[in-house]
Amino acid sequence: MKRIVVFIAAVAVCTAMQAQPGSLLQKAAQRAVQKATEKASEAAKNAVEQQTADEPEQAAQPAAAMTYAEIMRQLPELPTAQQYVDHKDAELNGKAFKLLSSKVTVFSTKLLSLASDAAALAVQNVDSAQVTDMAYRQAELYTGLSKAELDKLSTMSEEEQEAYLAAHYRQGRAEATLVKEAASAAQYLEPVQPLMDRWSALEDKVAQLYANADEQCRKVYRKYAAELASASDEGRNATLLKYYAEIAPVRRSVVQEAMRIRLNEELPLAEQIEDKISAIRKAHPDAAPMLPNYQHLTAAQYFAEPTRMLEIPEYGE
Repeated sequence: MKRIVVFIAAVAVCTAMQAQPGSLLQKAAQRAVQKATEKASEAAKNAVEQQTADEPEQAAQPAAAMTYAEIMRQLPELPTAQQYVDHKDAELNGKAFKLLSSKVTVFSTKLLSLASDAAALAVQNVDSAQVTDMAYRQAELYTGLSKAELDKLSTMSEEEQEAYLAAHYRQGRAEATLVKEAASAAQYLEPVQPLMDRWSALEDKVAQLYANADEQCRKVYRKYAAELASASDEGRNATLLKYYAEIAPVRRSVVQEAMRIRLNEELPLAEQIEDKISAIRKAHPDAAPMLPNYQHLTAAQYFAEPTRMLEIPEYGE
């Protein structure tokens, strides 16, 4: 049971950490995603309205809900290593038009759309009132704040919220609540542990792939470390690009293999796990917010893998 408790608490802590103050980059990313989503939604709306105007009237047919596997399989093949290098060149050197028209940008836009579709599956059969209740329950579990405290927090300014949360997290209430609730939920997951262990073994397999790739990239980095440390901004960008061009094929290969493992090996296990956990959620609704959805976790990690290609890893000694 200990491993289950640690896993549930770890998932919950990650979610809670995202709610803590100080992540300006995260806030900026959220705003960017929101803007992109709004534009995509508006474009989709216009396309649907135009199609409706052009086609004869038909009886509305409900769209069949897609599965995680069906959504994941819609992701196109990763751009080539050279296309990633060209994209990074445009990014580092301010080539706005090339950046916008990049194959990587097109791929990333599709990835964001599919990731959003996969995320929506978790609440596809839940009404708005239930979503609100679930959000409160999860927030209470993940932060240790009561509903009254959460409501109070919503009336504060951003500065007041940050001060309030900083003081709250220093008290350690969030972590204590998480561990307690995770231990309570873990008892229901004991029968599912063998499947969860197999899924975790695949996580370890993916982690080892990245560790091996890091060793290869670290050796390449050593060739450029001194030059990167002493170069001017412009010279540093040129050196970074040379370094990235050498490691891009290695990183693309491991990302591709990690995605294959998640789709073809992890997801079938996640489907079996979710069949069993969904029954546990129905039998123990109070514990439901603490019971992970392995299909959702697998899909989220699958769609996160390609974003590693946008990083240029640097290593200390």
